[in-house]
Amino acid sequence: MFAFLPIVLLVGGLESYLRGSGWPKIPADARFIHDKAYWVEPANLTLEAQPHKEVAGTFRVSTDQNGLRTPLHTVQKPAGTFRVMTLGCSTTFGWGVDDAESYPAQLESILNTEGHKVEVINAGQPGYTSFQGLWLWDKVLAQYAPDVVVFGYLVQDSRMVQYSDRSQALLQQNADFLKQNLLHRLKAYLFLKEAIDSWRSERKDVAGGEVHRIPSDQYVANIRAFASRAEAVGAHFALFGFPLERSGYTEGHRAILHAAAAELNVPIHDPQPEIERRTATETLYFPQDRGHANAAGNRVIAQGMAQFLVSGGLVK
Repeated sequence: MFAFLPIVLLVGGLESYLRGSGWPKIPADARFIHDKAYWVEPANLTLEAQPHKEVAGTFRVSTDQNGLRTPLHTVQKPAGTFRVMTLGCSTTFGWGVDDAESYPAQLESILNTEGHKVEVINAGQPGYTSFQGLWLWDKVLAQYAPDVVVFGYLVQDSRMVQYSDRSQALLQQNADFLKQNLLHRLKAYLFLKEAIDSWRSERKDVAGGEVHRIPSDQYVANIRAFASRAEAVGAHFALFGFPLERSGYTEGHRAILHAAAAELNVPIHDPQPEIERRTATETLYFPQDRGHANAAGNRVIAQGMAQFLVSGGLVK
């Protein structure tokens, strides 16, 4: 006990000093891709006109009380209802297309036309990575009680930024993040982690001093966490390599998705090769915004997902 006392005093003194000095301070030149660690689309929108910055014009958006986009369904799942939840960023949300044209809305329409009686919950949120997705799951999404959870976080997770999402949450001392990670409340702990090349060292001299929004080790951990959460609510879990017109910067994280599917023994749907083949002759993405599928592209993605879910026995 006496041998342990100096360590307690040292760590306690370091904690007091760091708190008194206001460490860590956000650098003056810090650039965050979003001004906060967590956010959700406005709730209860009804055909709200949203400007498409890259493409002239607007698209219409409707949301439920939790900011989830059409198809709109009650939070409480009706008896006998089968639900598929699609997770992802603006690509899943359907940025640039009207409510009925997003891939989740078209997926629901296709499945029901085929007689499957399915509700699709569009849990895509613009700008989201799996980091925000885990927070939203614990805060809201689990209440929808999905029967199938489709993990589609890829496009934003792969993006290069000055600070990873976790680092941003630490620098901004985000209350929700610290609540989920109690040890991170201790500045002495963070200081020691920095000393051994941890969270602050994520800002490495790679690709012009940038890192992935979700570094590979965190991406793997987030996939595992989502798999556990899906299992906890009795849902089947599947991975989705959301396709871009060209795979480009997503290749690394896309490979991780395939490795995770093998490790977790869960199905994966990655239509990237097919999309690249089809876009040689078809216009499936906005010419001025090749990261987002147009209505036709969302239709192709929805058709592929419907076939994947049915052929894999995930939807009866």
